[in-house]
Amino acid sequence: FETVLSRHGIEIPRQTLARWVIQCSEHFQPLLNLMRDRLFESPFIHCDETRVQVLKEPGRDPTSQSWMWVQASGPPDRKVVLFDYTTSRAQEVPLCLLESYRGYVMTDDYAGYNALALQPGVERLACMAHVRRKFV
Repeated sequence: FETVLSRHGIEIPRQTLARWVIQCSEHFQPLLNLMRDRLFESPFIHCDETRVQVLKEPGRDPTSQSWMWVQASGPPDRKVVLFDYTTSRAQEVPLCLLESYRGYVMTDDYAGYNALALQPGVERLACMAHVRRKFV
């Protein structure tokens, strides 16, 4: 982004850009917390992970896989969708993301959700869109 700005004659040091991103994230943290609280109020959460490739990430090969974990729920007029980026697809990720949640979690058949389903108060549901793919 720094080079894009530079092409337009705008010189902003990388440290300044990084500080702005950090400061913005600090201001948005209460909103993220509220969204997660609203998500956890729902009796069910849809959860899925998808592979993403990040070409330039410190300490990682450009061909390594990363994951975007998506959690969605809420009534039609107040839907909540959260995206969490991780470098892992391990079962610890959904355990951490939905740590204090109690209710139904709809997922695909990925075994990484098995540990979550063993938590007290959590019931795992099968996503029919994913089930259908096994037969069609």
